[in-house]
Amino acid sequence: MTNYKKSLLAATICGLMTSAQAEELSTLVVEDSLPINPNSSEPEEYNRTQAVVSDGADFLRQINGVSASRFGGRGLEPIIRGQSQTRINVLLDGAYVHGGCPNRMDPPTSWAALETYEEVKVLKGVQSVIYGGGGSGGTVLFERDTRSLAEEKGVYGRVSGMASSNGIDYDFLGDVTASGEQGYIRGFAEIKDADNYEDGDGEEVRSSYKHKQGGVVLGWTPTEDRLLEFTYERNDFTDALYPGGGMDSPEEEGDFYRLKYEDKFQDSAIEGIKIETYLSDVDHVMDNYSLRTAPKYPASHMKAGMDMKRRTPTNSKTTGGRIILESSFNQTDITYGVDLQRNERDGVLTNMDSGMAMDLSYMWPDAEIEQYGVFAEATSPVSEVSSIKYGLRIDRVEAEAKAANDKPIMASPNMAYMTYYGHKADTENETNVGGLLRYTHKLSDDISVFTGISRSVRTADATERYINKWHMMGNMRWVGNPELDPEKHHQIDIGITKSTNTYDIGAVVFYDHVDDYILRDTARGQDGILLSDNADIYRNVDAKLVGVELEGWYKISDNLEISGSLAYVRATNTTDSNRPIAQTPPLNGKIQLDYTRNNWGAGSRLRFADRQDRIDDLSKQEVGETAGWGVLDLYANYQFKDNLNLRAGIDNVFDKTYAEHTSRSNLLDPVAIKVNEPGRVAWIKLVADF
Repeated sequence: MTNYKKSLLAATICGLMTSAQAEELSTLVVEDSLPINPNSSEPEEYNRTQAVVSDGADFLRQINGVSASRFGGRGLEPIIRGQSQTRINVLLDGAYVHGGCPNRMDPPTSWAALETYEEVKVLKGVQSVIYGGGGSGGTVLFERDTRSLAEEKGVYGRVSGMASSNGIDYDFLGDVTASGEQGYIRGFAEIKDADNYEDGDGEEVRSSYKHKQGGVVLGWTPTEDRLLEFTYERNDFTDALYPGGGMDSPEEEGDFYRLKYEDKFQDSAIEGIKIETYLSDVDHVMDNYSLRTAPKYPASHMKAGMDMKRRTPTNSKTTGGRIILESSFNQTDITYGVDLQRNERDGVLTNMDSGMAMDLSYMWPDAEIEQYGVFAEATSPVSEVSSIKYGLRIDRVEAEAKAANDKPIMASPNMAYMTYYGHKADTENETNVGGLLRYTHKLSDDISVFTGISRSVRTADATERYINKWHMMGNMRWVGNPELDPEKHHQIDIGITKSTNTYDIGAVVFYDHVDDYILRDTARGQDGILLSDNADIYRNVDAKLVGVELEGWYKISDNLEISGSLAYVRATNTTDSNRPIAQTPPLNGKIQLDYTRNNWGAGSRLRFADRQDRIDDLSKQEVGETAGWGVLDLYANYQFKDNLNLRAGIDNVFDKTYAEHTSRSNLLDPVAIKVNEPGRVAWIKLVADF
């Protein structure tokens, strides 16, 4: 077996996950944050197959405690412990990517070209302060490790091809690394074509898209410890359809640049350094006429019967970087440094009735948010069987909307903000302080316990602050609040794990008290809201989230094992008489049975979710109650030789019609719709390493 393949198949599962659980690709290392053994970093190897997934979030929801909100065939939104969007920090090989769609057709995980990463880490809750401010729901790290792939000199690579019966028509990938004495070059390219899928009732769901992506990684390794690496990556999506009465995306493109420097030093107070810089530039277009029939003006309008064409071009540019230093003192390992993130967004809703663009409303009025942070984090042994981790982070935030006074045909952003909140968009400054304290103790050789407390502060994002989708009818408006206070999360989690040669079990409970939770709500004349016209607005409330996660694995025989997981979260708006927070996933989990032999394996998985009847009736983000469901998946793989693997499976064997509870509204229609998941999907994939 080549070094390339050994690196790709190595899997560190530091979570309560079996060897098959969070895996769609045997090429990924998956690290969860609920460790089988918190004091161990020994890798476990797995190469079993589950389902083929459409994007990064689709992959992540195979991990216990991670759900997803579906908006179409791509662009699923991950939800960790009941929190989503910018409450989760997502880094793609060290870079932040903020999507170009105000309605989040393209959350950060949708830009993760999944098979080109070697490792995915999911840190639930707040377990580190070095990856940026906020991250109250968790942190997701998609990481490449090209240097490890290039340790053995020569040319190594992988090609794969996949097809399915429902949804993704084909997906072809090539990934090649050439390594020399002091450097390497890696190139990868993927082409994917997805058709509209059918749900369990045979109804077609608008979900098709086309995707092309490619990239190059150049590395210079003058010494064993020194690395200078440059990455360029291009992602193009075209003809992406989305259900509902709003818009589709005829084109979207992203250019991503990363530059990384790493080094280690001997006999120095600073033992290691890592410098990362990045630029993520996303251009996005959505409209209601290129890929669907435009709606007609109503009979009461002066243009009655004519096509009502709307188009929204947007741009989101994120620049940033971090310097991370490492030192040690008296058995204490210290990581400290500084980081910067700057996001610039602009977008406009335009009228295209006459074929020429007439600006109707500034969606993102040249919004700019800068965050400067300093951080320090340390881990110290308390005894031979226990350790403590502690950290502090301070962020300085500045936000402004440079075009807030500009007036298109409809209301200027500042006119909109004054209408609903009584204030305009001035430059906002914040100083946010967060920190963590985590304690791990090994009760015996096979039982460990851990507990953590943390404070994290999340600043409002560009949409929450500045979105301005204006309309003559109040209930069709969507208006940000420039003076939102940042969220302050105060969390505690407690967990226990027991790990033996024949079984693993574990549990964690968590509680999150939130001051100034940023709630997307409807205007009903609440405190601080001047109108009562059912517009989409934002306001600060207090909230609490409580939850539990359970996982277990049992080795029935040398070849057969069973595993299961369960997750539950309850989210409450305590300001408004303990009102439920919309879009909270219900109790959900899975039961899995895996059989393996020397060169083949097969398995089955039952995925399920309980009924969700705890909903916010006042929120337009809810789509009523959701029925419980359960679906069965079957999968198998066969290793022909060291470098050729065949995988196949059937997802949703009994063609069940079901939908996740979490949904999203569309831009031109503030009422969310529930999007059914795919019905039966038969798939096959061939992977060849060389």
